[in-house]
Amino acid sequence: MVFKKNRTILVGCSILLLNLSVYSCRSDEEKRDYTIWVNPFIGTLHEGHCSPGATVPMGMVQPGPESHTTYYNGYEMDHVVGYQYTDSLLKGFTQTHLNGVGCPAMSDILLMPFSRNVNGSDSPEAYYSDYDKNSEVAAPGYYAVHLWKNDVKVELTASPHVAYHQYCFGTPVAHVLVDLQYGVNWNVNELNRLVLESSEQFDDDFTLSGYRQVNDWTTRKIYYTIKFDKRIVNKKLLEAKNGEKAKRFVLSFDMGTDSILQAKVALSTTGIEGAKKNMDTEVPNWDCFTEVRNAAKEKWNTLLAGVDIQGTEEQMVSFYTSLYHLYIQPNNIADVDGTYRAENDSIYCSRDKKFYSTFSLWDTFRAVHPMYTILIPDSVKGFVNSLMEAYSHKPVDSSCETEVNKYLPRWGLWGRETNTMIANHAVPVLVEAYCKGLLPDTYSLYDIFQAIYTSVSKPHYRNHTKLIDKYGYIPYDVQLSSFDDGRETVSRLLEGIYDDYCVGIMAQDLKEDTVVRHMAQRADYYKNVYNPKTGFMCGRNAEGEFKTEDPTEVVGEWLSQSSYTEGNSWHYLFHVLHDVPGMINLMGGEVHFAEKLDSMFYAAQSPEVKTLQWKILGTLGQYWHGNEPCHHIPYLYKFTDEGYKADAILNYLTTEFYKNAPDGLKGNDDCGQMSAWYMFASLGFYPLDPVSGQFILGAPQLDGASIRVRGERYFTVKVKKTSSDCIFVKEIYLNDKLLDRPFITYKEIMDGGELYFVMEERPDKDALMSFTVR
Repeated sequence: MVFKKNRTILVGCSILLLNLSVYSCRSDEEKRDYTIWVNPFIGTLHEGHCSPGATVPMGMVQPGPESHTTYYNGYEMDHVVGYQYTDSLLKGFTQTHLNGVGCPAMSDILLMPFSRNVNGSDSPEAYYSDYDKNSEVAAPGYYAVHLWKNDVKVELTASPHVAYHQYCFGTPVAHVLVDLQYGVNWNVNELNRLVLESSEQFDDDFTLSGYRQVNDWTTRKIYYTIKFDKRIVNKKLLEAKNGEKAKRFVLSFDMGTDSILQAKVALSTTGIEGAKKNMDTEVPNWDCFTEVRNAAKEKWNTLLAGVDIQGTEEQMVSFYTSLYHLYIQPNNIADVDGTYRAENDSIYCSRDKKFYSTFSLWDTFRAVHPMYTILIPDSVKGFVNSLMEAYSHKPVDSSCETEVNKYLPRWGLWGRETNTMIANHAVPVLVEAYCKGLLPDTYSLYDIFQAIYTSVSKPHYRNHTKLIDKYGYIPYDVQLSSFDDGRETVSRLLEGIYDDYCVGIMAQDLKEDTVVRHMAQRADYYKNVYNPKTGFMCGRNAEGEFKTEDPTEVVGEWLSQSSYTEGNSWHYLFHVLHDVPGMINLMGGEVHFAEKLDSMFYAAQSPEVKTLQWKILGTLGQYWHGNEPCHHIPYLYKFTDEGYKADAILNYLTTEFYKNAPDGLKGNDDCGQMSAWYMFASLGFYPLDPVSGQFILGAPQLDGASIRVRGERYFTVKVKKTSSDCIFVKEIYLNDKLLDRPFITYKEIMDGGELYFVMEERPDKDALMSFTVR
């Protein structure tokens, strides 16, 4: 591996791009309400795992509904964010939610208003209510619903740290269940194990404050204060069951002649005083629900206005909802004064007064973070600062082999490491920021290099450096460290060596020659797991013998000696992001490579999980769009003479797998990765290798788009087609010059200009669309 190969098209890798600011609307006269195109209910049914609750961009709180239906096999997987669109009952409204994840977490501090008589029941189920589905409304920064049984209209909005509830009761009687034990986890019958510690106190007749430590996806500490605008006249403590650590209260209020009760819930990681300071700073007054809602909407409009598109109504909704999903996270969990609780359980003040967490990096390094570098480059600096702060305060345990060395976050949640997924994909996020001139001034270049190099070179959980350096791959039958478990061995190698390649780019600039040679050697190790007899990347034992793989079977960490991470042989055959020419040569040249791609997309059989009850949706042949390692694969046709096949596939994926419906996402949104893929596919270019500074040209799905990139500069995409059947690219012009290369660069985008696609029909279109769809 020679790192210079891609550097010839790295634009301004060492040049700091100045004055990259968050865009705003062009003028007051041109302001549009882009929020009307956002449908937060997209992805709230089946595997999308999105929540329709209210939030501001990258806010700490996301107040929204928790739903319930009759228990069924797979219930927990469907309800990892607490809500499914078709459920008939609501349990209440919690203050935190994740966007499109695959593991249950959050759903903290449940409030459920009611006015009916529950006969003093201690059971949380007694407070569930059916609801008027037609009354359920979700928009950026707002959620509302009418509870039939409980006879209450509920409205929710939010500031960055404060959830604002407004309840309109149908009778003068007003009660609220405050459930501090509730949450989501993998077993709905074991909520008693969710809370590890808890304390609660009534500060006065209006305020309940407290703390709870939960153990869902990771162990988190949550401090809160809940304040009502009416006096609490009665407090009933419900009976705890099965060793529960947190309390449930039913509070009754003196409503006088008023029918509206308001509640504010502020959160903090640092302490109750931090939560109170957050509330006093952001929402100090009452009767300002509309103002808070409008402020949230304006924040969303400012971000959404950064891309102005032209397309069908379906495309408008899909695109702006995707853009909305992109900004739900990462979440700034620092208090208003910049303090936050680090993973080592100490309190620090962030160097830039913000601390972002919720980094689903295995997913988001592929398209989400490259999109951030275009749309919100200044925020990228904040993300890098937070990743470095997490690394700096990473606890080290010399008695535990998996934690004896520091490493950058893998999947960071609430400032804690979940150790979910594989590789060290904070590395490409930091190196991409370096190559695009977007590093903050809070850490030196040396500090950042040490963090990325240590993360890939020192042993830690799922980082099999000793095995890789000894064998050139990860044998499934050898254990040199306590964390060498023989699982996902091919995926861990292929994903990890991309990070190595990224480290090599920065090492080369810093003249770290020894590191460059080491990383270059490891970046070529994908060749060591390619089995020429089967034509797949396969697992190997210490003797060098290849495993016999069923290429259609999806496997993962749940199986011993598994080769792949939530994938199969087809999905990881093409996972060589940093050396596509080398991969093509390994497979016998462009013709054979294109034939292999055909065999994947036009396969009669779909991917199958044979050892779990897991129905995979959103596939084309063996391609699985709901699984991120596949996302770049359609674009690989562009490296062959059959690039038009990518055009057909992209058209099909964007129209069939992204719908304006609750089940409109064919896979977990995964903190915006599915959404970012759609945005890039719609615009006509994609970051196949994010750190390279180039975007592979695809086929635009929109009629046109304008992206605010820097100051008053805009990068526009224009499309010429004579009919809706013109889905194939004929010619591409950049700033009126015919392109003779299959990519554009980051600098070309950020300098502003025009990308012009001339589209055409093809006579073999129908044959191309004969996909096997699941």
